[in-house]
Amino acid sequence: MYKRQVKYPPNGLSILINGATGVGKSFLASKIFDYAVQEEIISTDAPFAILNCADYADNPELLSTTLFGYKKGAFTGAESDTDGLLATANNGYLFLDEVHRLSKENQEKLFLFIDTGKYRRVGENVNWSSSKVRFIFATTEKSEDYLLDTFDRRIQISVTLPTCLLYTSPSPRDLSTSR
Repeated sequence: MYKRQVKYPPNGLSILINGATGVGKSFLASKIFDYAVQEEIISTDAPFAILNCADYADNPELLSTTLFGYKKGAFTGAESDTDGLLATANNGYLFLDEVHRLSKENQEKLFLFIDTGKYRRVGENVNWSSSKVRFIFATTEKSEDYLLDTFDRRIQISVTLPTCLLYTSPSPRDLSTSR
């Protein structure tokens, strides 16, 4: 299902996995990464970085520093230059779970990166950093309700995982009482 998207040159296609909680979005993301390694599309030591955007939903600035990194002195406590997940995921995958919790400002910064491969750390106003990252996003929500159109257009593939409802046959006792 996702093989062509992974192989699409030069960096694969961004993939959005949609589905209810517990249907296997994270599992599918890890299998996509495993496939890319197995097919030698990315190296065996390529990173698979994961960020649950819901962990930072109430603090978009902290999420921004987590994604993009920050420059020494950018804020109180920023005592050294620090890489973000875009640098960590270089030449590999970044899986953003609960992407609907990503603020509009961070979506704008991220779509600039998706377009150019360049970003600025928080507090950096002159120099650009670059990275080569493949993206997998996951959400439980309708993307059109939460994602900016400009961000949503940069996600080329959308996969919806169905909810599996288990059917259990009635017990003989249930059948005898229904008559």
